[in-house]
Amino acid sequence: HNVDIDAIGLGSLRRSSAKKGGKVRSYAERQLVRWTRQFRASKHPGEAREETERLIETLTANLPRDGSMFAETLIHGDFRLDNLIFHPEEPRVLAVLDWELSTVGHPLADISYLCMPYYYPSPKGSDLKGLFGVDLGRKGIPDQSQTLRAYVNNMASPALEDILAHFDYHLALSFFRFSAIAQGVYARSKLGNASNAKAGMYGQFVELAAQVGNQIIESYLEKVEESKSSGSPIIPAQCEGVDGLGSPGSMLPRFHFSPKFKALRSELLRFMQEHIYPNEKVAFRQHQEAAKKSGTRWIVPPIMEKLKRIAKQRGLWNLFLTKSKHHSLDQGLTNVEYSILCEILGRVPWLAPEVTNCSAPDTGNMEVLAMYGTKQQQEKWLKPLMDGEIRSCFGMTEPRVASSDATNIETTITPTKGGYVINGHKWWTSGAMDPRCKLCIVMGKVKAQTASAKKKKKSSKERAMAAYRQQSMILVPMDAKGVTVKRPLHVFGYDDAPHGHAEVVFCNVFVPKENMLLGEGRGFEIAQGRLGPGRIHHCMRLIGMAERALEMMVHRVQLRTTFKKTIAQHGSIQQDIALSRIEIDQCRLLTLQAAELIDRVGNRLARQQIAMIKVAAPRMALNVIDRAIQAYGGMGVCQDTVLASMWSGAR
Repeated sequence: HNVDIDAIGLGSLRRSSAKKGGKVRSYAERQLVRWTRQFRASKHPGEAREETERLIETLTANLPRDGSMFAETLIHGDFRLDNLIFHPEEPRVLAVLDWELSTVGHPLADISYLCMPYYYPSPKGSDLKGLFGVDLGRKGIPDQSQTLRAYVNNMASPALEDILAHFDYHLALSFFRFSAIAQGVYARSKLGNASNAKAGMYGQFVELAAQVGNQIIESYLEKVEESKSSGSPIIPAQCEGVDGLGSPGSMLPRFHFSPKFKALRSELLRFMQEHIYPNEKVAFRQHQEAAKKSGTRWIVPPIMEKLKRIAKQRGLWNLFLTKSKHHSLDQGLTNVEYSILCEILGRVPWLAPEVTNCSAPDTGNMEVLAMYGTKQQQEKWLKPLMDGEIRSCFGMTEPRVASSDATNIETTITPTKGGYVINGHKWWTSGAMDPRCKLCIVMGKVKAQTASAKKKKKSSKERAMAAYRQQSMILVPMDAKGVTVKRPLHVFGYDDAPHGHAEVVFCNVFVPKENMLLGEGRGFEIAQGRLGPGRIHHCMRLIGMAERALEMMVHRVQLRTTFKKTIAQHGSIQQDIALSRIEIDQCRLLTLQAAELIDRVGNRLARQQIAMIKVAAPRMALNVIDRAIQAYGGMGVCQDTVLASMWSGAR
């Protein structure tokens, strides 16, 4: 459906197949006319097919004629699992077979045909294998909403809401088509020229399929009437919860998105499905084996570099560099657009961000260098960071003071001949344990400036402003003499290797004067430019984690029973799921609002919303993950799922 029809030479096909006497007909209308003719031609004289005739009449009388009915893609015509060849080991399709019915038409012709099994049963002794009444969750089969979500996530077309509006109509049309086909097979069996020995059985499916179609079209017509009275778009019940429709789990319709974003989002979703989820356990196992062999946990699993190469090839690299007036390195995305990609990456926060070169603190450090670095600084540090050749860390928090008030920071940056000497004690310096970490951006006070500032008499307002002009940021190579990584710090027992969080001591560390960023006393100015987008990224990754935890919870509670019913049937569990859904969507909208404000008015005017999400997102994620842990019982707190690690990361 994402194929460019004109690019492959099929542009003329859609024009010629749609016109009849100068009038342009939708694909649905052409199908309705064709199958009505074939159905009636295959009926025996006097044979009553009341349900099918009623369905034909209703479909004809209520054929939608708005613009969304004229959406056109390459369609298969017989798209079902039987016609797919799957990779033996990876979760992807290698080939789609049987294209003899393919043409140019409405994309819902294929997707509604694929969804038909959700509506019919599996009669004994029949070749008809339906999913109606099957416990899909227990068998690991996606339900219809999940199937539609997968489709929408990989569909590059704009106005998805309009295209899916008539899903029910196309579904009913698919059941009519099946009824007509069954009638034809049954008719051939009566004449003795059917190729299938069981062809006579198809007679029972003619009215059964039409009956299901009538139920669907009646429900559809009720929604059309509701839409007319309320003025709201038509969203079929089975599409509720589908990403891209403004229903649970999505805020996309509230914002405007570029074609580039839509293409990147689809590509990222495929990349996650094909390379991240399947390799999550592989990366963990490789790291364990490498750590055991080398005697250190600060070692990078080989799969990491392999996945980085694939991400680069697919254009999923440095996506965090959003549109900015400060530099020309942006990837063409807004903060809102990247934040949505960030949520997807956050579903596997220990793997996906790094392999796309979008992991903290590198992202923030690269933004700082892009916005405030000199050409020399950018060539030496920004280029290898953007190429993924090295990693970096950010030294701010100190053990001796409350570092949430950055004016308390005691690290000194003393001017000396040809440069500066740095002395200080930092901890929770994330990324400093990584063997690829070559640079630390250190925040500290320029000592000479601080001393001279104290000598001058100032008003209370001037003193308050001066407190925020003491801090500076400076580039410190990790291999500089006097830099000592004392130890890794654990978060609730997790060392987060090979990334890690370190305690670092800077003892008489000399760096040249050209390592100063922007200028002495401008550390807070840099920090404010860095923290706004960075907090958006963190919050959206947390939302991604929470979404995954909720999905795991929903899956788990359908598999276990207590007191003679599934856990999912207990009221407290239903309440936990409902609260989680509410909290995630609230937090997502608040975060996207902050991102939109940054895009429109900048960091400073969006500071209140940025401060709000900094509180809301981790609190929400902890609540949701904790509920999922509760649903998993003992398994939720051990290493057998990602939940315990997620909770630690969120905390």
